[in-house]
Amino acid sequence: MIRAGIIGATGYTGIELLRLLNSHPSARIHTVTSRTEQGKTVAAVFPALRGQTDLEYQGPETPLLKECNVIFFTTPNATAMYQVADLLD
Repeated sequence: MIRAGIIGATGYTGIELLRLLNSHPSARIHTVTSRTEQGKTVAAVFPALRGQTDLEYQGPETPLLKECNVIFFTTPNATAMYQVADLLD
């Protein structure tokens, strides 16, 4: 099973990716991050996803990201280049 992380999982792209990965037979979403929704569940922020995930938004510096096999950045341009070096270490 591939553990996936989604950074910036509150925008359109992040939510659509979350939906796709939820139905993927070989992937499990390990963590999702959001600066603005940290501490809230995905279902609380997006009621349409109620019953599909019990994940809670973490801050962008969560150590859970280092446990992922793959990380998706669904953030504004250039955001990834500031965070990816820490994740690769």
